[in-house]
Amino acid sequence: MKKAIVLVLALALTDCAGLQTVYKVATETTVSASTVVVAANAFDAIEGTATQYLNYCRGNLSVPACSADNRRTVIRAVRSGRAARNKLETYIAGGTPAPSVVYNVLITSINTLQTSAIGAQK
Repeated sequence: MKKAIVLVLALALTDCAGLQTVYKVATETTVSASTVVVAANAFDAIEGTATQYLNYCRGNLSVPACSADNRRTVIRAVRSGRAARNKLETYIAGGTPAPSVVYNVLITSINTLQTSAIGAQK
């Protein structure tokens, strides 16, 4: 019984060390301002396409590409991308490295939009 408790405690401590490593990587890893500029510009371009898609869908709700799920996906991706881009703009203006966590949110938004109805090849 004592061996089982010791084993469980040892595994728990190992998991804590792993969690600390993940936390450190997530909070301390940065991305250069020049890389952030490229991602922000890519988001700006695809955001314009998303806006045009949503404008098109307003009058064409019966088109399968304009389903409610597709529109929701695009809206969520645009909102999270805008929030991330806005946070990253201060790092761009200062030329300082940006937190990778915020950068990754922007990249995820771009990827979501590229794989959504607006980025689908017809």
